[in-house]
Amino acid sequence: MSKNEKASALLGKDTEWEGNLTFDGSVTIDGYFKGEILSEGILFIGEDGLIEGNIHVSYIVIYGEVHGDIIADQRVDIFAPGKVFGNIQSPSVIMNKGVIFEGTTKMYHAKGLDSGKSTLVESDKYNGGPPPKLTAIYGIISDQITGKPIKNAAVKCKGKNYHDTNTNASGYYELINLKDGKWKMIVKVKGYKNGKAKVEISEGGIYKQDFELYPK
Repeated sequence: MSKNEKASALLGKDTEWEGNLTFDGSVTIDGYFKGEILSEGILFIGEDGLIEGNIHVSYIVIYGEVHGDIIADQRVDIFAPGKVFGNIQSPSVIMNKGVIFEGTTKMYHAKGLDSGKSTLVESDKYNGGPPPKLTAIYGIISDQITGKPIKNAAVKCKGKNYHDTNTNASGYYELINLKDGKWKMIVKVKGYKNGKAKVEISEGGIYKQDFELYPK
């Protein structure tokens, strides 16, 4: 796989593979894999994905199950119904409610950043930005009058498929692993008029889309 290729299915559902894996770019695993994974790219593990082995990548997103230690040079995202049984080492680890994690975490500062303390953060407290090489839309949702961030705003994004999320306590949201094409976005939160936007993704990349909502 070349570095310019986007996320592609390495293993689909009901498929199995045993061995060691190295790759460039990003791949998605939705089947069973046993062995070591080593890459400077991005690894997505779908809900049907099951990994038995140690992983060292730049960034990993987990919806499935991992039995083994994880090292991520940038970030680890674990979303329900994700399960991790092993130790995690990364500058940033984000766990949604409903995930199962049995192990320890060791935090260190990411390469190329100024020295400082890194901490484990939950998804509702994260206010950073998507890691590089990731196709994503992200931004801040705030009150148009006061400028204060709006938490728990529902962000819905419809294009070739459907994605949705909610803002955290800092008004931050991000939608990841989006395909090229036109996306229609709508933001809904009680007490405010809906926010709308259109974002066209071409050849991947990271797109920032902020919203300023006006109170009803």
